[in-house]
Amino acid sequence: MFICGRGKKEYLTGEIEAPAKTDAGYKKWKTENHLIMSWLINSMSLEVCENFLLYESAKDVWEAVRETYSSSDNTSELSAIESALHDLRQGELSVTQYYNALTKQWQQLDFFETHAWKCPEDGQRYRKIVEQKRTFKFLLGLNKELDEVRGRVMSAKPFLGPSRSFC
Repeated sequence: MFICGRGKKEYLTGEIEAPAKTDAGYKKWKTENHLIMSWLINSMSLEVCENFLLYESAKDVWEAVRETYSSSDNTSELSAIESALHDLRQGELSVTQYYNALTKQWQQLDFFETHAWKCPEDGQRYRKIVEQKRTFKFLLGLNKELDEVRGRVMSAKPFLGPSRSFC
């Protein structure tokens, strides 16, 4: 987002190529390319960035990072998110902080969702099921002193009851 916001995405995609070293625009390209490379490198942890310091261009760094850390099935990322969600409880967090922590993990999980529904109603029903499971996760992760509130919420009718019939 930062690089796109600065109007420099073309350096990552290769749309702006390095001019010949004798070209009048080479100095400007080199300066901007190194600036973008520094943005990329500085956004990484020390252990990660060390692997990308010797690349010649921002495009090369971008492609190497994508090749190294991108996965078509995103198994490791999904596993890490699911693990974090499984372990997440209110604990010392306020209810708002706990909810925000859950929401952050759910947003990351939603980013990887790629379902091709045969009919739109299936997607809507699935979304309701996900919302119900997330509500349960939130309620069940609250501290014990909120048991009374949890009980009242869970006994309320109707309680996010999605229809389970599919196309």
